[in-house]
Amino acid sequence: MAVKIRISSDSYHIVIAGYRQQLAKAIHQMGVSYSVLTEKPLKTTPPGVHKICVIPFSALSKATKTDDLIRHGLSFKKTPTHVIAGTESGVFPAAVLRTIYDARRSSKALLNRCTDKLAMKNYLKEHNIPMAHFVPHHKDVNTAALTEELGLPVVVKDRKNSGGRNVVITHTEKELGPLLRPGRLYEQFIDAPEGSIESFIHDGQIVFSSITEYHTNKVANIVPAGFSDDEQKRIRAFNDRVVKMLNIKWGLTHLEYYRDKNGLLFGEIALRPPGGYIMELISCAYGFDPWNVFVQLELGIPVQNLPKTPDRICGVVLFHPGAGQVKKVYHPVKSNYPTLARTHIKVNPGDNIKPREGVGESVGHCFFSADTYNQIRADIDRICHDDQSVIELVD
Repeated sequence: MAVKIRISSDSYHIVIAGYRQQLAKAIHQMGVSYSVLTEKPLKTTPPGVHKICVIPFSALSKATKTDDLIRHGLSFKKTPTHVIAGTESGVFPAAVLRTIYDARRSSKALLNRCTDKLAMKNYLKEHNIPMAHFVPHHKDVNTAALTEELGLPVVVKDRKNSGGRNVVITHTEKELGPLLRPGRLYEQFIDAPEGSIESFIHDGQIVFSSITEYHTNKVANIVPAGFSDDEQKRIRAFNDRVVKMLNIKWGLTHLEYYRDKNGLLFGEIALRPPGGYIMELISCAYGFDPWNVFVQLELGIPVQNLPKTPDRICGVVLFHPGAGQVKKVYHPVKSNYPTLARTHIKVNPGDNIKPREGVGESVGHCFFSADTYNQIRADIDRICHDDQSVIELVD
C-alpha cells in the first residue's frame, strides 16, 4: 500500500499553475513550500501557501525571462524548483515558468501534442492510433464539404480547450455554419460509450493505472470500470501504446477513449489531474491518496507499493440541471440508495445557476461506495433517472 510521505525540505518550492484545492493540500501535508498561480482570486487562502499570484494566463504567452514576468507583476520570493499544472488552463503557463526557472520540464513537442488537439491527433494518426475522422479549420472550409466528409452530426471543438468546454454537436448544416472559425476542429460523431484511463508514470513506465467508466457522460463516473477482463486488458494496452508513442516520462495522464463496436478509438490525452471527482474515486476504490502520489512523481520521487486491485467500487453523480433559478432541492438519502456514501448540494432555493461550460462545473454531487459493481450500478442507474428531481428549477 502506498504511504504518504513528508519531505519537510527547503530544497523544493512548487508553483501550482491552475489552482486545485486537493493538490495544494497534498503539497502542504508533505511539508513542501509552494505558491499558487491563478487567473481569479481564490475564495479562501490555502493552508501554508507562500504566495498567491493572480494574473491572466494569456499574459504569459510570450514570456521568456524573469523580466517579462516582473513586468506583469509576477515574482516569487523563493525560486521555483517545480511547476505543476493543476488544471488544463494551467498546462501552458506551467511550461512557460518551467522554462524560465529551469525547473523540471517536458519537451516542447510533448507540450504541444498534449495541449493542441490538432497536433495531438495528427501525430498519433501518423503512428496508426485509431480515432474518429477529423478536419482542421482552414480558409476554404464550408458546411457542405464538412458534412459530406464527416457526415452528420458534426462535433465542433476548440483545439485548445478541454473538459467539454465549447464542444457542440451539430445536427444540421444550419447549426454548423455559425460555428466555423479559426482555432477549431471538426470531428466525425462517434455513437459509442466514452471512458478514461488515468496513469501514474515514473521514469517512462506506467506504475499504476485505473480505468474509469463514464456511466453517463459528463454526469456519472464509476471506478474501476465494470468491463470484462479482456476489455480492460485492451484498454490498458491501448493506453500504454499512446503513452510510449508520446514519450511521456513522468506525472499523471488522463486519456479518454471510445468503446466503438469496431474497437477502441482515441479521444484525447491530457497531462494533468482529471476532473469529475475521478481522483477522489481512485482514492476511495484503491485506498491511497492519488494527490500525494501525483506530487511525488512530479518531484521525481519513486512511489512504492501502489495497489493493483481495488478494495471497493466507487461512483459519483454530478448535478447540474441547467441555467435557471432553483425552486426546490431534494437531498438523496441512504434509505433510497443503499450504497450512498455522502451528498453535497451547493445551492439552495432562490439561488441562480449559470450555464454549465465544462465537466468540472456542477452544483452538487453524490458519492457511492460498495463491495460490488452491480450494487453501485443499480443506485447510479436509479439516481440518474431521478436526477431532475434532485434540483428543481423555476419554470
